[in-house]
Amino acid sequence: MKHLTLLLVTLVLFLCSCGNEKFTKEQKNYMLPDQYENIGKPGLVYIPHISGDFVTVFNPSGMKVEGKISGGKGPCSALILQDGSKGYITNFSSGDVTVFDAKTNGLIKTVKTQDHPADLLEIPGLNKVLVSHESQSTLDVINTLDNSVEALKETCTGKMYYLKNSGKIFVPQIFTPFIKIIDPATLHIISQIETGGRPMAMAFTGDEKSGYLANYDSAEVAKIDITSSQVVLKIKNIPSPRGIAISPDNSIIAVTNVKDNTLTIIDALTDTVSKTIFGLSMPTDVIFTADGNYIIVCNQGSALISVIETKSLEIKDNVKVASNPITLFADYR
Repeated sequence: MKHLTLLLVTLVLFLCSCGNEKFTKEQKNYMLPDQYENIGKPGLVYIPHISGDFVTVFNPSGMKVEGKISGGKGPCSALILQDGSKGYITNFSSGDVTVFDAKTNGLIKTVKTQDHPADLLEIPGLNKVLVSHESQSTLDVINTLDNSVEALKETCTGKMYYLKNSGKIFVPQIFTPFIKIIDPATLHIISQIETGGRPMAMAFTGDEKSGYLANYDSAEVAKIDITSSQVVLKIKNIPSPRGIAISPDNSIIAVTNVKDNTLTIIDALTDTVSKTIFGLSMPTDVIFTADGNYIIVCNQGSALISVIETKSLEIKDNVKVASNPITLFADYR
């Protein structure tokens, strides 16, 4: 019950708070094609809408929406396999995962999972996609060859990250103050890092020597040494951190403050806050473009994707999408 209560605070409360937002006629109708010119090409960004049944496809080249992909009820995350053959959408409300042909967006199969599937992670070379759940359910693993689903013994509730250099999977637990570390070969938890607070998301330096954790309840970003699995620094006074990303050149870190409606910029060379960007609305997730020139922020409260120029750290544009965009997946193959 504790997990369920926290879940309601995390997502459902956010949805309810958007109920009084006034959307434009364009946003309410939101007619986008499921077939478009750049379908399946690398470089696109996928945006699930947790109050709907589809994922928006956004093209950072030109900063425009291209089309949409049908999912189940309450799409929460999206994933395109590294070989570009298939895509996956977790459907939070219907408790299943949509498997689609990434080159046509055609439905391949809808596979049943445990309650409230949330995040997706491809395990390189093993033909497996992990599914975490924001519930008391254990991890599921999807066989990408035959779309079969197996429930595992390990319970992990947050976003998942595969680190190639260490050969480990890091999973912040949004309901408990730990990061769990999983062996991708056995899919068993091998250790954990105690963080305090409520760990939401992570970003890693290019050399994978350091990780940065958005810690919601503690209002901080924790820096973690990956080799020792120890918290080595806490960057304070970050109001309500939820999403986090590091620039391709490892110079700055962007952190969304979902309740404070701001984006915190951290200088990664000094590990200090360098700027706060205002003018956002319930920002839940953030990514950098592949070239590092822009920061893209997902605003759940206003149904907008904010485009921030990295050099000036000013909002360049706000792109209209449908209501309740919740996460961002960048297909930067």
